[in-house]
Amino acid sequence: MKKLQNITNKAAPIISLAVFAALWLFVSEGGIIPSYMLPSPVDVAKAFVNDFSILCSHAAVTLQEAIYGLLTGTALGFIIAVLMDRFAFLRKAFYPILVITQTIPTIAIAPLLVLWMGFSMAPKITLVVLTTFFPIAISLLDGFQSADKDEIALLRSMGANRWQ
Repeated sequence: MKKLQNITNKAAPIISLAVFAALWLFVSEGGIIPSYMLPSPVDVAKAFVNDFSILCSHAAVTLQEAIYGLLTGTALGFIIAVLMDRFAFLRKAFYPILVITQTIPTIAIAPLLVLWMGFSMAPKITLVVLTTFFPIAISLLDGFQSADKDEIALLRSMGANRWQ
């Protein structure tokens, strides 16, 4: 069996990472940017090693927030897409609102969510829900709308109901 030739150049990414790290070290250690704004890569590595257990506990909470938000956003997006596909008046009423709400940047919503909900998990989960809900709902709705009408007619002639 003939082995395919490797088309990726491994040297270019390694060189670019080394140049980036050297530039980062030069800028941070040279005092061009204060260390409280941009710590050196050495300080970052030391903090990673020294505070690894703290970072892991915070990563677990962040992962939990992301999973809760993703599951909630997916469920809500699915329900809204099914309802908008089933009832044309809901699609006409909510589709423009969904599109308009996507023009608001999440960076503007995040501080408001913290003010309204506090510093618990709720504003972070809500932000993930808001971020995931729109693409899921719109993609599912577009998928439902693009189903082939002839295939639907064939399934109906074979005894399938609307939900099937």
